[in-house]
Order: sequence, then structure tokens, then C-alpha cells
Amino acid sequence: MISNLSHRPRSIVFLGTAHDNGGTSILAGNLARAMRARGHHVEEWYLFGSDGDMPVGTRVFEPAKRSRSPLLLAALFFRVVAALRERKPDVLFGLQPYSNLLVGVAGRIAGIRNRIPTYHGPRTFVTPSLMALDDIVHWLGLYRQMIACANNVAATYHRNDMAVVVNGHDVPKVFSRAEARTALGLPPDAVILGQIGRLSHQKNQSFSLDLLQRLPEAVLVLLGIGPDEASLKSQIQAAGLTQRVHIVPAIAHGRIGLFYSAIDLALFPSRYEGLSLAGIEAIHAGMPALCSDIPSFREMFAASPLLTAQLLLPEGDHAAWIAHIRDILANQELRKGIGSELARLSPAYGFEVMAEQYLRLIDQWDAPPHRPVRAAVQTGL
Repeated sequence: MISNLSHRPRSIVFLGTAHDNGGTSILAGNLARAMRARGHHVEEWYLFGSDGDMPVGTRVFEPAKRSRSPLLLAALFFRVVAALRERKPDVLFGLQPYSNLLVGVAGRIAGIRNRIPTYHGPRTFVTPSLMALDDIVHWLGLYRQMIACANNVAATYHRNDMAVVVNGHDVPKVFSRAEARTALGLPPDAVILGQIGRLSHQKNQSFSLDLLQRLPEAVLVLLGIGPDEASLKSQIQAAGLTQRVHIVPAIAHGRIGLFYSAIDLALFPSRYEGLSLAGIEAIHAGMPALCSDIPSFREMFAASPLLTAQLLLPEGDHAAWIAHIRDILANQELRKGIGSELARLSPAYGFEVMAEQYLRLIDQWDAPPHRPVRAAVQTGL
């Protein structure tokens, strides 16, 4: 349970660039619900529309999809300033690189005291021009506090005044395998591999398709939408995998457990991550998840030598991935050991743990603005 820390209800706005059903927008929605439950008034604002399902009550400034038009971005800047002056929230959170800049600059112009950018991915993979602007905004002191979603993310920014609040997530509901596979239209008796995430270069679904060609006994479920959908469908057709790949655009949040209940093994061959919410869901679900050996997943499994050894694999090493897939599917003792370790790790990534730290920060922002506030760095168990 989240403790009763708050001195008074606040007005809070989460500002994102676009709601795309990705980790940052899901995280914002979950935090908004938790904060509302504590009596805070919370709104979600997005600059652009998207293919994702917008939560009821979300404010969208420009219904079209993302644009880099300088004129449109300038117009959006002034619209955000006007909206902030009208709303006057106590706390303004940014969710993505461009919206973080607006939090610092537009928020300062509008007179918002607590301007808080959040960082959900390594600096290396963000557009350099945006990071250069972000550095300037930070140097000018326009951010009251900065929050990174993981220690590995914070380390890439080299800022001593950045707090770390490690991502957490809800435990997905469990369904019977038969019910889950029927609901998703999957074969009842097949070996099913699953990958969840935006269909994008970052998530590297092409690698999962390459693995499937070497695993004739398996079926693959790709859960998500994104910019690579057309190219992935072309790859599926060209490889003759049409009957063995199921693309599921979305599952309602309360029924996301259908995905984990339906599959035998999860795949996360990502090129980079912050701290994957889907990976955390897999931990909560007790689902073995083979992951690229990148800093994000190494941090996620840091408290377990067994999981580090068994679930982290070299990016792009097809032979290693195939061997581990077959070993985990066939070796029940190994699978049982992995399941026990996932259950032990799960509490450290509970949603309540993360929400508690955000709420503590909000309470501490009643302190004078010249005094820096740091969140406790969570490192796992």
C-alpha cells in the first residue's frame, strides 16, 4: 500500500510529445491514476495525437501525428505556455525529450515552480540536437529536479543532481493457457514465443523473425504497433512465415496477462532500453525472458546471478539465442529455477515502490526551491 505522505492535494500535469502506447505513456497513465487516488488533480497532456488509444480526459494539442515543422512546433510552444498559465499546476512532469524542453522553458515562462523532466532512455540514443538543448536548459537552471527511470540511464547524463526512481509495474492478471490462446487466436498446442513492444528499430523484431526461421517448431506473437509494421510484414511474407507469426496490435491493460499466459518464452532482443516495463511485467508473470545483454537488462537482473547468466545473451548472436531457447523449453529444472528467481525479484519492481518514491518527491518539493532534492536510488533487492 502507498502510505499517506501528502500534506495537501496538488495540481499535476504530465506533458508528453505523443501518446503511443509505449512505456513512457503507460507509466504516466499509471502514475496519474495513483496520484488521483491520493487526492491530487492530475492531467495528461500530449502535443500530438498517435495511433495509440488515448486515455479518457487526455488533452491533445495537435490531433495529427508527430511533426518536425518549425512553425508548428513554435505554435505548440506558445499554446503550451498559454495552457500552463491558465492551469497553473503545482508540478509539471515531462515524459519525452522534446516535451522535457517545454517543461523547462515553457514551464518557466508560465511561472510553474516545479518543472520536472524525466529520462526513460540512454542519452546516446536520443537525437543529439535535442540533447544539446537539454544541456542548455539544465545549465540555465530551468529544471527544478530531473528523474531517470534507472541507474544505467542516469549514468549516461553525468548530472550529479539527477534523481533515480527505478521503474515499477503492476502484476499482470493470470489466465489459463487455453483461455489466453483462444482469446488471442493462437494454436492450442504449439510452442509459442512472444515479443511485446513498439514495432520499431529499437525493439529489433527483425531479429526475432530471424530466430523463428531457425525454429520450425515455433510460432511467434508480436504484440504492438509502430513505425516498422509495414517492413516487418514484408519480411514475414518474404520469409514464408505468414502462418507462423501473429501480430496483435494491442491488448487492454487489464488483460495484458493474456499475452504472458499464452506464450512459453518471451524475447527482448532490444538494441537499447531504459528499464523495460514489459521486461518487468515478464518478471511479475514468472515468464522466462531472453534479453539482449545491454545495460538496461543487466541492471534489471543485477540481483540474481542465475538470471544474469541464463537470460542475458549477446546481441545478434543467433546461435546463442537458439541454444538458450531450446534449453529453457526442454529443461524443466532450469525453468523452475528461473521461475523461483523471478518470484524473488518481483517485489523490487512493484508499481507501489515506484509510485511511493514519486509521491515522496512531490511532498519534498514544498521545500525552498534552492535546496536540491534527491530520491533514494533503488538498485533492486
